[in-house]
Amino acid sequence: MFLFINSLQEKKISLALFENPSHIKWFEEIIKNKSKENILAILDKAIKQSKKKIKNLQGIIIVNGPGSFVGIRIVLSVANTLGWVLSIPVKGVNISEGITNTDLIKKSWSQISKRKKYRAVQPFYNREPNITIVKQKI
Repeated sequence: MFLFINSLQEKKISLALFENPSHIKWFEEIIKNKSKENILAILDKAIKQSKKKIKNLQGIIIVNGPGSFVGIRIVLSVANTLGWVLSIPVKGVNISEGITNTDLIKKSWSQISKRKKYRAVQPFYNREPNITIVKQKI
């Protein structure tokens, strides 16, 4: 069983569990306040509904950008940790305008199904970081 995660959508998180791209079971959750912290609860719910166990995962496809800095970091931490603990491959994909989640799975399928080892996925940001200290007016 493989896992797909896209948390970079405006107000929802999409997960999919599948054996191959022609048999995809989708789990989508509407989220409030752009909160990605509940990704583990959503994943747990999806695994239980599919009557599988987390140890059955053979690989993870994760949308790694572009998008919110915090949103990417939270979900990548979860995917990379699962990949490392379970010793399964993790594949990052960049979302592009007009490409559906199903298309991303189909596009990545041949690579993730052949990979055998874990390798961390890095985030993809579409701009330079904007981290500054606010100057106080005197």
